[in-house]
Amino acid sequence: MEIIIYSDKDNLYKDTLIKEVSQVSNLTYVVAFDFERLFRLVKLKVSDQVVIVFLISSVKELTFLSSNRAHLFNSRYILILPNEEESLISMGFSLFPRYLAHTGYGFKDVAAVLEKMIKNKNTIMTGDEPERDGLQ
Repeated sequence: MEIIIYSDKDNLYKDTLIKEVSQVSNLTYVVAFDFERLFRLVKLKVSDQVVIVFLISSVKELTFLSSNRAHLFNSRYILILPNEEESLISMGFSLFPRYLAHTGYGFKDVAAVLEKMIKNKNTIMTGDEPERDGLQ
């Protein structure tokens, strides 16, 4: 599975996120430091399975992403917000991410979600029954 990580180049958390994501097996990733490059990468991958991890650092970035949502096509994405401010969370959920997090807890949870997405993708490709988190 291929991952595109978006982060502002000055985001203080980007190196920690990249370190955690690089621990996930069966994963290749590329980093985009601006939306123009991100949208070009997404357009190139439109027919492939790609997951975008957004490390958002400001309301301005989130607003821009919301207004340019059409450029994401049918990509699956994880959204990481800078804090737990209610207005940010509300705007984040309006983008319908697969997972919403914030920078306050590190990124082990994001890596775990990516691992589960990979496992579920591999299960679907082999025709096995997907894991149901212990629910019957």
